[in-house]
Amino acid sequence: AFVMAAFVVNRHLVDHMLRVGRELMVDDYEALLVWGVLAHQNIAHLLPPGALPSAILDDRGLFGADSRGLRPLRLRDLVQITRLPRETVRRKLARLAEQRWIEHTPQGWVSSGARLEPTLREFTRETVRRFLATANELSRLLGDADREPDVRSRPAGGDPARPQSPRAAPPRTRSGGR
Repeated sequence: AFVMAAFVVNRHLVDHMLRVGRELMVDDYEALLVWGVLAHQNIAHLLPPGALPSAILDDRGLFGADSRGLRPLRLRDLVQITRLPRETVRRKLARLAEQRWIEHTPQGWVSSGARLEPTLREFTRETVRRFLATANELSRLLGDADREPDVRSRPAGGDPARPQSPRAAPPRTRSGGR
């Protein structure tokens, strides 16, 4: 069951990466990595572990006027986090800015809300639907694993309900051989 769980998780992750690459980033996975890290780091300070989205979002699901806003990231921060070469990150940022996924401010780079809202709404809805289906499948697999006996405790080739009798070892000779 755990092999199947690993397969299901991997299938979800690969499917998601392919969808993002095809539908949003035109198969530029380095740009996708830079954009994902940037978007995450822009708002990570607003969502500490255990924080409720309602604490920072308004009734429309947008950042409220009293939120501290997006935290810009510098080129060197993105290089350090992604571990991509500086010139690669610089080129990806320029391309993402040209496509209006991100914006450059005097403090650094931020995700562009103007492009994100209309483009990502349906994509995110479908992503969540697929994620929940994967979570349900994983829950079922893990439940099945908890109900099955541990296969490592089964004798090789035998029925787990009937223990096998051990084979008698051949008699030893005086020289210590068999």
